[in-house]
Amino acid sequence: MTELQRLAGALATDYLSGQWTPDPTEEHRARILSLSASADVSTEGLAGGGVITGEAIMQILRPHPDLASWQLAPVLRAYLTGDDHGQALVRDLLDAVAGLHQPPAGRHVHSPDRYDGSGPAVFLAGGITGCPDWQTRAALRLRAASVVATILNPRQPDFPEDDPVATRGQIAWEHEHLHRADVILFWFCAESIQPIALYELGAHAARGAEIVVGAHPQYARRVDVVEQLRHARPEVGVHDCLTNTVRAAAAAVTPPVSVPG
Repeated sequence: MTELQRLAGALATDYLSGQWTPDPTEEHRARILSLSASADVSTEGLAGGGVITGEAIMQILRPHPDLASWQLAPVLRAYLTGDDHGQALVRDLLDAVAGLHQPPAGRHVHSPDRYDGSGPAVFLAGGITGCPDWQTRAALRLRAASVVATILNPRQPDFPEDDPVATRGQIAWEHEHLHRADVILFWFCAESIQPIALYELGAHAARGAEIVVGAHPQYARRVDVVEQLRHARPEVGVHDCLTNTVRAAAAAVTPPVSVPG
């Protein structure tokens, strides 16, 4: 894990869990950065293709009485020399902070914590081992879209991979919470095959669950996912980027607004 991934991941987790609420001025400057970095008026903030430049970061970190206490400051200072995934995580965090203007709605539940509450819930299904932490990015994007739902995240921050008891517990947690979710968001990244996620996709597609599916264009089994769903669930398309996958999940979990007529 790179330094930028560590800094941005920890801050994103604190934000999603409600342990960090940005200072109002910090939030305001994040909003300015998100909006000004948009590629054009049709994009959705930084996730829509915007670029963060060194000049823009310097403007955000210009002197302010509370700058030393801003938790975004060290993340932004590390941004330009960071890795691609860490930078993408920062952009998603800025969009979430810029879009909500308030602490996140709903809960962000990590395995092994149980969720047995009411209200809509979205399960983030897909690869963990050998995959970047796309789950945190998806959670941030759901928050940026103002989705009011509990996010069920199977990725544990410190999972003991060599512990068979922990493995059995993880499998049990995923089985239970996949069935609790109102919407299951599947994302297949390019870095690994993810056989367990493929199994879960087949199982929950067959039972008729509300699923939203995306697979990176370079995912090795993308054709299999597309063709299997074409036969089993022809109404379910396969998105080719995380942004569109999250957008579809947000639409699926958000009730349509009824217009009096």
